[in-house]
Amino acid sequence: MTSQNGKMGGRLLAIEGSGGRSMTVAAKRLVRDLKRENVEAGICSWDASAIFFQILNGVRGIPAPSPRTLILLYASDLAFRLRWQILPALEEGQTVIAAPYLESVIGFGRAAGLPRLWLKNVFQFAPAPSAVWRVPERSAAVSRRTAPAESFLEFSLSQLRGGPASWDTEEIRRGFHYHLEQLAAHGKCKTAGETP
Repeated sequence: MTSQNGKMGGRLLAIEGSGGRSMTVAAKRLVRDLKRENVEAGICSWDASAIFFQILNGVRGIPAPSPRTLILLYASDLAFRLRWQILPALEEGQTVIAAPYLESVIGFGRAAGLPRLWLKNVFQFAPAPSAVWRVPERSAAVSRRTAPAESFLEFSLSQLRGGPASWDTEEIRRGFHYHLEQLAAHGKCKTAGETP
């Protein structure tokens, strides 16, 4: 990627998964590995615009958003991240690790029954990453899972559980992980811990 001023641009890398803490650890390890190769890198996390923070801490008693609305909110937050964090860093030649980026939200949308074409159209504004890693979820009791404020998937599932419609959130979770597993099976992503 080349910027307007002729500088060689940086690389956009994505880390996808359900756990906020485990994804943060994987992103920090990737930064460490890149720094050993003298590559300047930084992490860009979800909810940079604080949309989801405001929902979590906002007025109580209003209906929870639908999966489609949650995805549109994520798209808005991603547009903010791209405009103010990701693209400026890439233009400066830095490597940016987006955690999560596209596949986590697409996996959630597909598991919630939204059409692949609709999801593709919503996110066509986002540049493709150079590489994608997934962080596999270890079996964890519901009480030990990541807090909704730390993970797009956990935030979304908590919203669906509190909404007026009846959603099988464990089935959505399984569909989400199946999406990431299929990406790995088809060579479209690596597993966290593999070399950049």
